[in-house]
Amino acid sequence: MSRNTKLTKGHLRDLETKGLPEDSLNVVREMAAEGCREPAIRRALGLTYPQWRALKKDTADGDLSPLAQALEEGRAEGAGEVIAFMRAKMLEGDTRAAEWLGDRLYKIGREDGSQEDAPRVLIQINAALSPDDYGRIIDVNRDRV
Repeated sequence: MSRNTKLTKGHLRDLETKGLPEDSLNVVREMAAEGCREPAIRRALGLTYPQWRALKKDTADGDLSPLAQALEEGRAEGAGEVIAFMRAKMLEGDTRAAEWLGDRLYKIGREDGSQEDAPRVLIQINAALSPDDYGRIIDVNRDRV
């Protein structure tokens, strides 16, 4: 898809006072919904990193800037499309889609907190040992406990 994304020189001069024009914010929403990363969106609009950073900065009231709001709206739309697709697959009987939704969206099985802090157990068995050698290793380890 071809987009007319570049801002004109007049728009670039007005960025600090007026912000991005609505058609540029629509491009931001569309590209964010498609999963584009911020550097790609910034380059598509022809903005420098300092301009992007200034435009993305929250307002004095703590509200999202129009640029940040457009990014969030686009990402939400894209996520909604993925979720709708996975729900349709689940309703068709795709258990993998149901598993994905349960894990990623509904966090089923994670009600008691993050599993990232759970202890990890590693059991390493050397397959080259004979049963007698395994028995000796187990006996030695029991004596240490």
